[in-house]
Amino acid sequence: RDDVESRGLGDVYKRQIKHKGEKNMEFNQENRSFCTPSAVLDTVAEQLADVDLTLPDYCPDIEKILKCTLTPKIQSRTLSGGQLQIDGFCTVNVMYVESIKKSVRCCEQSVNFSQNFSVKDAPDNPVIITKTKPEYINCRALSPRRLVMHGAFSLYAKVFSKTQTSIFTPSDNVETDRKTVTCADLKSFCQEQFSVCEEISVGEKPQIESVLRSDVSVGVIDAKAVTGKLMLNGELNLKLLYLSNAESGEVEKLDYLLPFNKILDCDGIDENTINCVSCDVMSYDIRLKNDMLSEKPSVILEVKLCVTEEGYITREEEIVCDAYSTEFSSLPEFEQLKITGEVVPINEPHMEKMSVKIDDGKISRILDIFTEQITAEASHDDRGIVIGGKINICILALNGEDMPVFIERSADYEHIIPQTDCTCAKIFGTRTASISYRLAEDDVIEIRCELKICGAVFSENRVNTVKNVNVFEDKPIPPENCALTLYFADKGEKLWDIAKSHNTKLDLLLSENSAENQVLDAPKMLLIPRI
Repeated sequence: RDDVESRGLGDVYKRQIKHKGEKNMEFNQENRSFCTPSAVLDTVAEQLADVDLTLPDYCPDIEKILKCTLTPKIQSRTLSGGQLQIDGFCTVNVMYVESIKKSVRCCEQSVNFSQNFSVKDAPDNPVIITKTKPEYINCRALSPRRLVMHGAFSLYAKVFSKTQTSIFTPSDNVETDRKTVTCADLKSFCQEQFSVCEEISVGEKPQIESVLRSDVSVGVIDAKAVTGKLMLNGELNLKLLYLSNAESGEVEKLDYLLPFNKILDCDGIDENTINCVSCDVMSYDIRLKNDMLSEKPSVILEVKLCVTEEGYITREEEIVCDAYSTEFSSLPEFEQLKITGEVVPINEPHMEKMSVKIDDGKISRILDIFTEQITAEASHDDRGIVIGGKINICILALNGEDMPVFIERSADYEHIIPQTDCTCAKIFGTRTASISYRLAEDDVIEIRCELKICGAVFSENRVNTVKNVNVFEDKPIPPENCALTLYFADKGEKLWDIAKSHNTKLDLLLSENSAENQVLDAPKMLLIPRI
């Protein structure tokens, strides 16, 4: 019974000391913390796209299918009542050789999709990241005018919140072993959607009768911050392959750069924050504007964009690695903190050269060459940050008999960012800035592809740190009977461990033995001071 009462009394003292420590910290110590982005949802769902397509009357019959593509586009994202709803549509495009003039034509059809995800502990100001990845598309011609297509794509959804992590600050009567670390504190975390609309003239190029293939990519050129505002400059790149003459089957290309700027409201951002900015194309729409008063029609481009910003302040912080009391029995509680150190935004160019050999005959002319589904993954080795993946090259050409053919090749790429401190990377997006080619031989195409890799590199440490110290005032440490203690230390012993085991202060042990380093580089006799 005495034992039980003693333990119960100890628990009372333990709770009192904790409460007292909290009051002391609030009164005398500065509350220290840092913020990081934390994922409350990280999931993926497969979406099916089934299309039964009958060619409209103005499209000629199909003789041969060249390419079938699946392009998901997101129209809206809504997080309410613990549910994330994503709505959009998926466009299926079929490029084919028509049966009469043997020229290239296309037809397309869109199907809507909607997906719900449950989000536990949904934040007040969430940042939502959505990505789509086409997985496969199968196309079968039931007749020269009817196609059946079955495809699927992956819908990736992440929801982030701004999470605060406290750093333990002990009271003055506790001995502490401290370590200085670099800490990146997330000050701003914002997201905004907006649209860019532009009427684009084809200029001196032949007129557009119908669009065969389209692609829109976006890049961030510059981002400057003032207090509460982010001034963003970017550019959209529209690439079109179109039919300029239906009678002859002649095709043309349009490559157009559209600059844009936007001012975003971002709480916590200022001139000193390190800003990591990503911009994604959620969806786009292209319409032909046929004006009877103009000799050449124009193209109306409407793009829905989403900008996400992370703003960090880097500072030095002291982390308590161990603690004890020299007066009473004490027990520290530990936790592991994941601390982001240095953060560096990147917008890296990468040039990849490759040679494509055609196996089934020679090429007389290349109509179009483009990339799709560029993958990117980051790793770290002794060379630095390594970003690698695959580039899928698509070539629309005419063979030796002037018949359209479609060629696909996949190539690996690797880009190295030499960094001494950063060991991790986040890739926001990888896009094709330019692509050029030449026919080295009748059956060999040499290609130069310039990529732009957008993201951030950073350092990340996992540190064991003290989160609380329990001091038991009912269990004082008894005084030593001896007036002097000599300790024979071995090489490699830490003075902190010696001071802790003998219930003395580290600074007294250092000064008493004229020690400069806390780790002994040779065996040594130490004088242990008493308090």
